[in-house]
Amino acid sequence: MTDTAAIQDQLRELLDGERGLKELLGANPDWLPVLIRQLELAVGDHRIIYLGAAIASGLSTVTLRVGIFTDHTVVAAEVVDDSTPGAQVVTRVESRAGLLRFELSGGTENDNSNESSWQGGFRVRAFYRSGLVVTVPANIVDTEAKRVSVHAVLDGIRADLQAHPPSSVQDD
Repeated sequence: MTDTAAIQDQLRELLDGERGLKELLGANPDWLPVLIRQLELAVGDHRIIYLGAAIASGLSTVTLRVGIFTDHTVVAAEVVDDSTPGAQVVTRVESRAGLLRFELSGGTENDNSNESSWQGGFRVRAFYRSGLVVTVPANIVDTEAKRVSVHAVLDGIRADLQAHPPSSVQDD
């Protein structure tokens, strides 16, 4: 049986650990309980391998994107808060088996200083059959736990691609 309170506490803790989110979430925006509940329903009792979140702010709009990888699913949530009542919160759940390809970009010379390091210069973009694109890391990798989780996701993405290679397209 799923321990709803424990999962919600874990999600809150992981979100608080993302750079820039503690201040936003500390204000207890009206949409936060909806986001936490949607994420909890999406994840269930599956182990969270990675959670990343990023904020984009405009003149009167805040957009929060959250990405979660479990062993078998990828979860993508988006909150659009334009300061009017009823912010839009949408969460998508997809099978990791739907991975088409991934791309690596960025990187610096410092990223070669230690094989186990993840300096944050690299970005992985994973493309899924449905059109979903997930970028990892979503935020700055500034803790050992984040480095470990980013490496775990990259290992998982490579394994997903090998386990479920995209069907080849043949020209006629």
